[in-house]
Amino acid sequence: MIATITPSVLHGIVTAPPGKSAMQRACALALLNKGKTVIQNPGNSNDDIVAMKIIEELGANIHFEAGELIVISTGKVSAAAAINCGESGLSLRMFAPIAALCNSTLLLKGTGSLLKRPMNFIDEVFPLLNVRTVSNNGFLPISITGPLHPKNISIDGSSSSQYLTGLLFAFAAAVKERVSITVDNLKSKPYIDL
Repeated sequence: MIATITPSVLHGIVTAPPGKSAMQRACALALLNKGKTVIQNPGNSNDDIVAMKIIEELGANIHFEAGELIVISTGKVSAAAAINCGESGLSLRMFAPIAALCNSTLLLKGTGSLLKRPMNFIDEVFPLLNVRTVSNNGFLPISITGPLHPKNISIDGSSSSQYLTGLLFAFAAAVKERVSITVDNLKSKPYIDL
């Protein structure tokens, strides 16, 4: 094979394909934002669709307009009987603390491989934040009863940074005074920076 490269000037607009991580985080932030959020070039993977359904279940109104996702939210999490995270580990780990902001009981559900993944973090950390949990030995389905109360905590970040993302979002939405989350063995720092 021979490839010939000719010097040229590039111009135009390149739209990068949406990333699941960014899209799901954008949905979570749109839920917690009071007012209108516009997500340009939204993703449409199964995990992205799950995230959109979750924010609707938690009180946001969404619609598509000219290829953009429009999210209208009160900035508060509404009571829901359950959220189904499908097979999306990120959605479960990130939305669980956000859903716990509500002063009600909610069932965290999933399907497929997500049912086989341990979620001990929820059983271990949520009670420290005034959230009651009932699980199947750390596996889904898990019942949580909030509301979550932000306070100074230390967590182990070696298993996943996704829980930390959810805690950061939930704390930011509910904090009334300065609090700290100390993380030991942080995994996947670039996703926290995202």
